[in-house]
Amino acid sequence: MSDILVIEDEEVIRAALLRLLERHDYRVLEAGSLGEAERRCHAERLDLIIADLRLPDGQGIDIIERAG
Repeated sequence: MSDILVIEDEEVIRAALLRLLERHDYRVLEAGSLGEAERRCHAERLDLIIADLRLPDGQGIDIIERAG
């Protein structure tokens, strides 16, 4: 099973993505900000990160560069 982190500050969009991915048997973690995402990245082994580009505390691409 793959572990996916969804980073999205809009709760409705984040919830929809979670439901979609979980229906396909992915283990999905969620974060609403870069700070929360960084904590998740350090605590979990992730296979994929799906990130909103514009977040309240920075750009989504920043977390992908740091995780890589």
